[in-house]
Amino acid sequence: MSERLYTEYPQIYDAIQSEWDYDRDISFLEEVLTRQGVDGDRLLEIGCGTGEHTKRLVATGFDVTAVDKYDGMLDVARTKCDADFRQATIPDLPVEGEYDAAVAIRGVVNHLAPDALGPALDAIENRLADGGPLVFDNSALPADGNDPALDLGTTEGGEYARVSRHVPISDDRLEWQSVVFTSEGECFVNSRPMTPFDDATIHDALVARKFDVETHEGYGPDDRRTVFVARS
Repeated sequence: MSERLYTEYPQIYDAIQSEWDYDRDISFLEEVLTRQGVDGDRLLEIGCGTGEHTKRLVATGFDVTAVDKYDGMLDVARTKCDADFRQATIPDLPVEGEYDAAVAIRGVVNHLAPDALGPALDAIENRLADGGPLVFDNSALPADGNDPALDLGTTEGGEYARVSRHVPISDDRLEWQSVVFTSEGECFVNSRPMTPFDDATIHDALVARKFDVETHEGYGPDDRRTVFVARS
């Protein structure tokens, strides 16, 4: 496993994701959290990446603690807003106190190994105030893998190119493989194991922990993922 895209080249990761509709995601979250009675309160964001969702959550008035596994991603995120950024992973969550809501946006759950789903949900539940909602999504990953795809883009340093694909490595896991060509003439490999969870597995894990669960078809039109809104 090589994770240089996240550790050494977060600016390229940021550029790769620049066309994502972050505003749509936050509009969905605002509507759901307001309906759940959470408005401008303490919010825990898990898997914040380079902070694009984070800065929007802060702008809406939330008091955000945002965690991510990679210091490189956090270095970029800290330039975007003044949230309380922490280096952490789930199921380990070295944060204090209770949060009025928790979010994990854009396939954070799919970075977990299958047997880590339950402990991760337990860790988040332990950080939620009574009745606090958890909002997260399950990406529609290709369980049988897919063909390589080419992405071309530009960072402040110049143009980059990335070829990526998902490859099955076991009955229940994929490897997300990328080859990245930087503007400086360097080429590096990035790989990350992923889990294509089915929705029923996640639903059953939430119900087993006494969450009330509702599901939505994406954060908006043409978003091919399932969004879970779970209340403890």
